[in-house]
Amino acid sequence: MAVIYGVLRATVDRFKREDVAPGSTRSPHLQIRVVDGQGHPFRIPVNVRSGDPEKSLVIFHRADPLLSHPIVASLNEIPSGLTDLNHEARSASNALDYLRAPLFDFPTGIALPPTGPGTDDDLQDVVSRQLTELKVRNGELFAFGSHFHDAQPKPGIDAEFGTKDGMHDIHMNQGNAPHQHDEDNGVFNDGGLILKFPDRVTGLFFRFKTQFLPTDNVHGDRIPGVSREIPPSATPPHVPVPTPPSPTPPSPAPPTQPDPVFPDVYIERALLNPPGADPGKEVVVLGNTTMKAVELTGWSIVDRNNAAEKLRGVLLPPGASVSVVLSGSGAQLSNNGGTIRLVNPQGILMHAVSYAKTDAVEARYVRFLT
Repeated sequence: MAVIYGVLRATVDRFKREDVAPGSTRSPHLQIRVVDGQGHPFRIPVNVRSGDPEKSLVIFHRADPLLSHPIVASLNEIPSGLTDLNHEARSASNALDYLRAPLFDFPTGIALPPTGPGTDDDLQDVVSRQLTELKVRNGELFAFGSHFHDAQPKPGIDAEFGTKDGMHDIHMNQGNAPHQHDEDNGVFNDGGLILKFPDRVTGLFFRFKTQFLPTDNVHGDRIPGVSREIPPSATPPHVPVPTPPSPTPPSPAPPTQPDPVFPDVYIERALLNPPGADPGKEVVVLGNTTMKAVELTGWSIVDRNNAAEKLRGVLLPPGASVSVVLSGSGAQLSNNGGTIRLVNPQGILMHAVSYAKTDAVEARYVRFLT
């Protein structure tokens, strides 16, 4: 079933663990009951293990606090309850895309087990602790994913939670392999939990180890010969990390594109708000991580509205940086928050950054951590 994408704004009522025995192939969830401003309850099942644990682990990312992203300033504008977002209405201000509007650094992901013997040693423990704090401090939960309405209530949990409505697919929804949940792939289609505390915003994000990046800009599908697995940075010793199987038949040549986590060319800084009128004076600084010069003719800088600035005659020296002054007729950098994407001549996204309204300080460059 394709993702019916949306966002659910509510407060946490309670949650319930689903533990599984070793060797089980069942896909457990942390079940969360939330209530919107009209008193309507919803169920949010959060995957804590894949249905095929031998092939796919859940990789967890926490951004605490979640900063420098346009969605933070937009949370108050989201109405209470469930809001569906058709594809044309989605942007970095109301939807999640782990690749095109980054919310975290991919190398920080950790593979945690769904169940552990202690009190704070598994993924359900980690998420439950955050939810408990959110409830105690009267914060709000924003769940991004696919909404559902079960015509037939699930035995046990729906009756216990008193609802057939909810939000699932609370994880990355792009880069799935063909015939393996690829019908859920999409652009600005990713799931996750954003927790709005009185004094900060925290993001809890989930992806599967078998989801590869980068993806195409139309369907969020893997790009043959380019997309790669993005492994976690650390895995507890008791969690097996299988070696990915060799493709059959063998690939005739290794991918020639850089890994999307550590790109050869990246967005280093940007002058979002130059003195006076912005058009023709905004600057994007590109960096080179390699020991070879990179010819950037044919590359593009793309803004949050998909307007593109095509680069011509730009040579990026080895290990150096180059400033690109935007003409004002292509990409433009909004002072209200947005994204900047770097796309190669083949249309493949090579690097992307997000920024918030507070980053657009007049006459100051914002530096992006890569």
